[in-house]
Amino acid sequence: MKKTTASFALLVSLVLVLASHLETQVIDGERIVVVDSVYFDLRGYLQEKTTDMINLATAQCNTVEYLSKSNSDFSKTLTAIQEYSPPDSKSAKIVQLARDGEWLWAEVSFIQIEPVVVLLKHNPNGLTIWDGAIWSGPTHPWRVKNTIEKYLKTKSPQSSHRLLECVAPSSGVFTKK
Repeated sequence: MKKTTASFALLVSLVLVLASHLETQVIDGERIVVVDSVYFDLRGYLQEKTTDMINLATAQCNTVEYLSKSNSDFSKTLTAIQEYSPPDSKSAKIVQLARDGEWLWAEVSFIQIEPVVVLLKHNPNGLTIWDGAIWSGPTHPWRVKNTIEKYLKTKSPQSSHRLLECVAPSSGVFTKK
């Protein structure tokens, strides 16, 4: 067999094998790659990696500050969340809290209800949970950071986009089916 024929046969075999395992589907109006029934958000992955590289190269995340329990905004945030929808919200536990200027981003877990990512803003009366800027539940099959960031940007277009682009949920609960 000639080399060109063998190369062509190999290429055709490769395409056929890939085609038998690879497909795309449209979910929520967006295309997703499926490999042997496993979903892969290729576009979300590429967007996340591009944003991460840009943030690293331009030092855009330098103003984002992660807050510890000793910071006064930590206890104010916890109180605002616990008072948002009692009684279930009373069990709130902050998993991660970050701030950029007057905006705060909190990842919160609860005993009875799904974990959330919530945006809060400083105002003259203290901290306020931004109306509608609460993500709850899994993002499957979409990438967690990308999906939550996009959702919160649409719910609070005037918020700190730097904060939304620089912070990602740390727990795996948002990826579960």
